[in-house]
Amino acid sequence: MKRLLNAALIAALGFWVGACTIVTDPSSGSNATTGGSDKSGFLDRQQQIAEFASVNLDRLRNDMAAGQGEYLVSLATLLNVEPGHQPAFFALTRDQFAELFPDDRTTAAEMLAVLDRAMRADPRFGQRLTLN
Repeated sequence: MKRLLNAALIAALGFWVGACTIVTDPSSGSNATTGGSDKSGFLDRQQQIAEFASVNLDRLRNDMAAGQGEYLVSLATLLNVEPGHQPAFFALTRDQFAELFPDDRTTAAEMLAVLDRAMRADPRFGQRLTLN
């Protein structure tokens, strides 16, 4: 009887532990094991932008060439371009496409540097701090 009870208890614990998950909130850098105290999990705004652009460079290239697309909307959001100014941002990337991507070996960092200069030079965005 005691062995049966122990086996049932072990099985119940196994199911309970197997059902546990660690939940991570990518926007805050907090998870169930760190409670938000691990500062190394945070990416600052420039790092988020650089990482996003690096991972999605081909998709951004396509969206910028077209002057529209979900990856371009996401980049605009990361750059804090207000929704009312996003059509102008999309037009800027389309119009500056040849400078943003002078060749097929352009890196995300190079594209972002050109984009930053273009936004600073444009009176619609010049007052904004984009990447710095």
